[in-house]
Amino acid sequence: MKRAAITGIAGQDGTYLARGLLKRGHEVHGLLRLPLDRQEAALRRRYPADEFSAIQWSTGSLEDPFSLARFLKSSKPDEIYHLAGVSDSRQSFLVPEESVVSITLGTLRVLEAAREICPSAKIFLASSAEVFGVPAETPQSETTLMKPATPYGIAKLAGDQFGRLHREKYSQFVSIGLLYNHESPLRPPNYLSRRLCVGVAAIKRGEAKDLQLGDLSAERDWSDARDIVNAMWLSLQAEKPGDFVFASGVQKRVEDFVSTAFRAAGLDWRQFVKTTARTTSQHQVTNGLLGNARKAETQLGWKRTWNFETMVQDLVQAELDNRPEVERANP
Repeated sequence: MKRAAITGIAGQDGTYLARGLLKRGHEVHGLLRLPLDRQEAALRRRYPADEFSAIQWSTGSLEDPFSLARFLKSSKPDEIYHLAGVSDSRQSFLVPEESVVSITLGTLRVLEAAREICPSAKIFLASSAEVFGVPAETPQSETTLMKPATPYGIAKLAGDQFGRLHREKYSQFVSIGLLYNHESPLRPPNYLSRRLCVGVAAIKRGEAKDLQLGDLSAERDWSDARDIVNAMWLSLQAEKPGDFVFASGVQKRVEDFVSTAFRAAGLDWRQFVKTTARTTSQHQVTNGLLGNARKAETQLGWKRTWNFETMVQDLVQAELDNRPEVERANP
């Protein structure tokens, strides 16, 4: 039985990954930032009782190298999935130093702890399309120039570079996933996809009359989170490590997301959506992000099971059905 260690197990990706690994017969160890008794109620809403009991929970922080060492010593992992860290690129402008400590130094600490404690473990680092900044070319591949334009992107690129260093200098198996936007019914309410779908459901039920949104012209490459975590697992089943773009290869505008979500509820978005102008305090969203996932498809055999339309339809249906969290978290 393979043993897997996951940082960031309480998040969207960590939840789907953990439940998927359990179904594959892995022994799963998860690192929580807070003690289990303070998160147990929330976690139990996402995991069936047998799966919750099967996971070995630990408490630790990316800012505390000793807790990371204890986590890896106790889990003795064959695979390490490093998903934890600051995840909001816009917030990173407000807390740039925290972003570097959490993302860059956190990644380095995981790599160093693994090098000392379990040097043969295969490691996956969750990176971001934000490393491309304003893209030098479209679509982007693993060889596209990386020139990040946010503190988050800069911190991610620095962490990735440490991963590549450890891969080349210390022969650690380190694969890096360049993740584009990926959504699911588990998204927190502060994300556009969740806020939009909650609003659509409220309008459909007659609980709201309209929905306030910002700029609808922003472009993104959206995938389903359940496909993305499957790609993470595949990257550690490969014979050799590498960098991989995980994306849909289809570019959509926020307006496309909005119209598809309303259409899933049988509504015309133009009758209900009101847009507000962007303020000077808001950072412009980069357009042109579009991933070329051919390397992952050919070398890892990655296949997506969700397209844009079916993903958005599922997000809306989850809100219309008021789907329980444990069902939303089914990988």
